[in-house]
Amino acid sequence: MGKFYAIAGLLVLALVLAPVGFLALRKKADYGDRTVLYQTYSAKVKSIDPATCGDTTSASMQGQVYESLYTYHYLKRPVEIIPQLAAEMPEISEDSRIYTFRLKPNIHYAPNPCFGIKPDGSFRTRTVRADDFALGLKRVADFHLQTPLAWSFLSERIVGLDEYRARCEAYREGDFSRYDMEVEGLEAVDDLTLRIHLKAPFPQLIYVLAMQTYAPVPRELIDYHLATEPGPGDERRPIPISRRTAQITQVEQIVGTGPYQLTHWQQGALMVFERNPEYRHGFYPTEGEPGDAEAGLLDDAGKPLPFVDVLHYECILEDMPAWLRFLSRQTDVSGIPRDVFDTVITPDRDLLDKWAKQGLRLSKFTDPTVFWLAFNMDDPVMGASKSLRHAMCLAFNVEDLIEVLYNGRGRRAVNVLPSSFPAHPIAGPGPYYRYDMEEARRQLDQARSELAAVGRLDANDQFPLLTVDLGGRDETSRRMGEFIRQQFEPLGLRVRIELNDWPTLQQKVHNKQCQLYAMGWHADYPDAENFLQLYYGPNIEKGTNNSNYRNPEFDALYDQVTVMPDEHDRNEVYARMVHMLNEDCPVLLLVEPMYYVLTYDWVKGYKRHPFAYGMTKHLRIDTQLRREMGGR
Repeated sequence: MGKFYAIAGLLVLALVLAPVGFLALRKKADYGDRTVLYQTYSAKVKSIDPATCGDTTSASMQGQVYESLYTYHYLKRPVEIIPQLAAEMPEISEDSRIYTFRLKPNIHYAPNPCFGIKPDGSFRTRTVRADDFALGLKRVADFHLQTPLAWSFLSERIVGLDEYRARCEAYREGDFSRYDMEVEGLEAVDDLTLRIHLKAPFPQLIYVLAMQTYAPVPRELIDYHLATEPGPGDERRPIPISRRTAQITQVEQIVGTGPYQLTHWQQGALMVFERNPEYRHGFYPTEGEPGDAEAGLLDDAGKPLPFVDVLHYECILEDMPAWLRFLSRQTDVSGIPRDVFDTVITPDRDLLDKWAKQGLRLSKFTDPTVFWLAFNMDDPVMGASKSLRHAMCLAFNVEDLIEVLYNGRGRRAVNVLPSSFPAHPIAGPGPYYRYDMEEARRQLDQARSELAAVGRLDANDQFPLLTVDLGGRDETSRRMGEFIRQQFEPLGLRVRIELNDWPTLQQKVHNKQCQLYAMGWHADYPDAENFLQLYYGPNIEKGTNNSNYRNPEFDALYDQVTVMPDEHDRNEVYARMVHMLNEDCPVLLLVEPMYYVLTYDWVKGYKRHPFAYGMTKHLRIDTQLRREMGGR
């Protein structure tokens, strides 16, 4: 989904995945002769349940296992939606309110004991059905699951789904009979036909259904793994309803159709994915964009996926240990830490020859991502003074941040939309997203009057101490905290920095316990609505509007624009909404990041996709070349 990013992890998020603790790698012998891709990730995985996913780290891992109706073409730019578990693009009624989806036949789940056990002891499987998608959507709507991000895209969209969510509250969490309730707008016409009835047109629906968050869920998973437990002998016995949990939390509970199965998860240390023997419906694309063929990205055209047998991901929280692991050829892909950037990259932003001669290849790309410091608009200080927010935006030297902490890898964000989105240039830069200390001091004088009027200055008639929460405890986070503190000192603002791990920060933000916090948003799909919904008033309760911004005029435009079919007309309305945000400043905009990723020559087919997860299946390892180059 449109996912939240931890800013402090910017330098290592280029690894496409996320991380946990430092652990000795498995020896190659553990995997026999199978082909293994070795990578690291740098933030704790929050969830392995698709319904509760809401961050890039978890989504990156889940994308190896779960699939949705649609996905994106791996190579084409601009991006192109293509069928994944759907057989074709949907049939859409004339009023744009009824979508009919035909499923591909003979798509099997990975083998799992929930489907039964064969006489030889191996696990059975079954094909995907339309009612599995209906169950997946019901779980997103389930009152008893923490699904704020996933639910925000469906709430008030599908006929009867909000009423279903309300009825779920009367059930105990462990009473899964609620999944038997019918939802008027979810219709499994037959095993291979799903029909969704919308309350109003929603042009972004296809984009939403390209997120693995809305993957199919077989009822057998619920009945076997969540409702029963091992009993005497080989029997299963019911778990008392009082002890049941509705969330998927264990490796054996993951049942997907994707190219891999999660076979090992040591939280904060290691995740291992192994090839799904039932995966037969993925093939490497036969066309791309200009330059792909010359770059070798079509060498495997038409071949069945995946190419790699095992994905071995270590969680390493600090970027330098991960970098040293890469230099010793124990991992295949790496970002470039800040402290060594100038020893690897030329002033012209190319790879130094000495590294290229060692078999390294540089990929540079931008993502539709914006990082910011968010103001909690419900905070009695931050929400009471627009001028204070203006002053803090004007006093923050973002250009220095990009240069000092990120080696110039990014551009200053000047409105809440990524610059690649069509509505971005129409909206233009916000008046306070620039560095201007003189204007900042004028705004601060106004802020003093505003806060004095509501009794929010401290006992000494000074601005109160402000607290900024960060989502990391590593050296990068500490440097970020010190930089933030230094930006506001010239204004006379006192700032305390709180370092949290990523899940803790997310929980504090959800509970409105932060005054200011560092975060960012990676687009779920190429439409400005995906960013603007972060400021829609009703989404405060749904969990995506974490700045707690309220503006009735903004909300009215949002309600209007989400049902508009024409993209050009939508962009004009989007720009008007951005202008409101530019004036109100619910966030202090920082950077649109640029990523520098290194791969060894033995890694084939690497091309970063701006939206999709689960694209690791396209990578191929030239194992002979890896051995010749001294790799593991």
